[in-house]
Amino acid sequence: MIRAYLRASTNDQDSSRAKNELREFVKVRNLQIASFYQENISGTAIERPKLDQLIEDSEDGDVLLIEKMDRLTRLPFQTWETLKSRIKAKGLSIVVVDQSMTHQTLVDSDESVSAIQQALTNFMLDLGAAMARDDYETRQKRAQQGIAKAKKEGRYKGRPTNVETAQKCRAVKLLVADGETISAACKSQDVGRATYYKYLQDKSY
Repeated sequence: MIRAYLRASTNDQDSSRAKNELREFVKVRNLQIASFYQENISGTAIERPKLDQLIEDSEDGDVLLIEKMDRLTRLPFQTWETLKSRIKAKGLSIVVVDQSMTHQTLVDSDESVSAIQQALTNFMLDLGAAMARDDYETRQKRAQQGIAKAKKEGRYKGRPTNVETAQKCRAVKLLVADGETISAACKSQDVGRATYYKYLQDKSY
């Protein structure tokens, strides 16, 4: 059975965005997705109810299908290793749409995939997980640098009602000012575009 996992970071983001892409991916291979597991939660969160449910529902030989690795993990390496072990213990194979190395699982069983092929696939999954985490940490670092710069220049003022949200929105604004797109900046801070636009208009922030 193919079990698809869809995730977005915040409630303002559309976690079902990749549904059609995943459906088309399996359709051209004459396969079907048995079930979707969808949630709005950070990729850095250790506890993810829908992902936990997917793993619990799975049986040996099932496939965990994702759009790209950062949908599954932005976790530190050791935490990713723990999650990967849970997935492997259930007999789940991870297939990532944008990593062709992982697609062979949909054609052959684990027994018919060579040890070298499996090792390369595991390496690509670990590399994808590491890159997703590095991207998250880089964006966080850039945002903090921008905040520090704004504070130094006196542009970072006030104590809004929702301090955490406003801080994230300020970080987004600074990233956009530095040339980042609004979508990418919002994604880096786990802030929905709607929340960011509200921040720009709402003086209570």
